[in-house]
Amino acid sequence: MKTKAQKSAVIKDLSSKIPESDMIVFTSFSKEGEKGLSVAKMQELKRALKKLGAEYVVAKKNLIRLSVKSAHLEEKVDVDGFDGSVGVVLSGKGGDGLALSKNVYEFSKGNPVFRVLGAIFEHQFVDPIGFTALAKLPSREVLLARAVGMIQYPLTGLMNVMQGNIKNLLLVLKNIKKD
Repeated sequence: MKTKAQKSAVIKDLSSKIPESDMIVFTSFSKEGEKGLSVAKMQELKRALKKLGAEYVVAKKNLIRLSVKSAHLEEKVDVDGFDGSVGVVLSGKGGDGLALSKNVYEFSKGNPVFRVLGAIFEHQFVDPIGFTALAKLPSREVLLARAVGMIQYPLTGLMNVMQGNIKNLLLVLKNIKKD
């Protein structure tokens, strides 16, 4: 059991990191009465998140709720409504929220005990279904390539039509000169 000083240190630490995070993911790593995520799997998750500049913090729901309240996000997140043991993934400042969501989603697919309860992305609460949709989005590079392709396609089609018309026009002109 943590002392009051340790609990206030956790609240202070979380309260300072939450506003700086580009994405905050609330997760459950065990349900009441069930076996939770193993220590090895928890360490695997923490290592993967550290590579992205993020961290995973496990704390009591009450401490998380107080931290969310001190960060003025209590109207967006109902921590008391979450079931099971709650952990928080905090991205670093300037971190890639989409890459983080993909990483957390992939981890949750491989570990059915680990569930995403919701997230705060760009100052908006995202439910688990929205989080999954966010995680399944293609990367920025793929989206840019698709946009360029969509812009280029009509222009290429127009050029092909114009070249075909020019060839037909040249054939007609050749036939006229022969006559």
